[in-house]
Amino acid sequence: MTAPLKGKHAHPRVRLSYQLIRNTTSPDEKSIGVQSFVANLPAREILKLDTRANLRSYLAEYNPRKRNRVHDAIRKTIETEPERFIVRNSGFVITATDISVDDNTKLMTLVDGSIINGSQSRGEIRTYLEEIASSDDTEETDDIPFYVRAMIIVDADEDEVVETAIARNIATPIKSPTEAGARNQLDELERSIQRIIPDAKIRKAESDVDVIDTRRVLQLARLLMPTPVSGNSSAAEKLRAYKNPEQCLTDFCDWCEVKGVNPNKRKKYSFTVQIAPYALREYELWESHLSWNKHHIWEETKKGGRAVRRDKKTNKIVWVSPGILFPLMGAMSEFAVQDAKGRWQIEKPDRFKDDEMVRRAVNQFRAYNSDPMAMGRSEAAYDALRIYPQTLVEVLRDIAAGD
Repeated sequence: MTAPLKGKHAHPRVRLSYQLIRNTTSPDEKSIGVQSFVANLPAREILKLDTRANLRSYLAEYNPRKRNRVHDAIRKTIETEPERFIVRNSGFVITATDISVDDNTKLMTLVDGSIINGSQSRGEIRTYLEEIASSDDTEETDDIPFYVRAMIIVDADEDEVVETAIARNIATPIKSPTEAGARNQLDELERSIQRIIPDAKIRKAESDVDVIDTRRVLQLARLLMPTPVSGNSSAAEKLRAYKNPEQCLTDFCDWCEVKGVNPNKRKKYSFTVQIAPYALREYELWESHLSWNKHHIWEETKKGGRAVRRDKKTNKIVWVSPGILFPLMGAMSEFAVQDAKGRWQIEKPDRFKDDEMVRRAVNQFRAYNSDPMAMGRSEAAYDALRIYPQTLVEVLRDIAAGD
């Protein structure tokens, strides 16, 4: 079993001995360029890895009073039944940007390897091994006292490694439409949509059918949110709608809960509620826009998946991948304006050309090797598509100021 090293820079490497390793990569992971492995390691090997990517350090390292029952249970198993440690312990999660595995020598090499879950267990193992190494009876200190099990996630996207570390360490209260619906946190959103789309209903319970996906509504509204409203121009904010629909729902519920006391969150909540119907209409417009048919992108595939779908009868494009449409929708935030009553809507200038916007989106799609997923996850794609509407708005503003 061999996986080539692909690192091009001087990233730290660590070599680990293992007893057994298995590739457990799923089709979903493979589709996004991620690999996963499960390995049995001698306990000493885990100490070769640092915890720089972990959110928690070893709690008892600097203050012994922070030891708790978890630490005591780990230590007891190590001391009394080390052969059962691998069974009773939840194991370690390790991330790396690349891996090389040599089954002949039973050695793996990790690039940028770090523990992201298991710091407390690592700390107890280290303390135990240091104690036996410093004891008078050192005859067996080179022996392998017991084994540990590790899940190894190989992901070249360092930003995603951070997100994985967060997900593995923090029990984030993810909201469901059912919970939000029960708390009436979606009622105003639905009423706003019905002002423009009278019969529309959004999902307020997981069991709802023939309704608009609430998460998708909130994703699209998030894409249209201008920086002065979001207060955040970071790459993470630009990509949040595409990468994390659950977070969009969680954030919206948080804004709803505190909108009466937090002006910034009230502003975000109000924008989302008001822009939602326009976001749905805007996405529907671009998803089946006739201009896509001029660029022959139906024939272009990546990893066996179509970037667009065509109606069998008309051969016209009726669906475009979110990876292409989300960066385009993000660019439409330049046209988010407030009307005379202070309500948010989308207002495009007459000089804006749909055909030109589609052409630029297709160019970006091809620049990412016709891979919609890569385009949807690229900050550069969002920035590139924003140039046209942003420039148009600035030029028209200058002309108006000159008048």
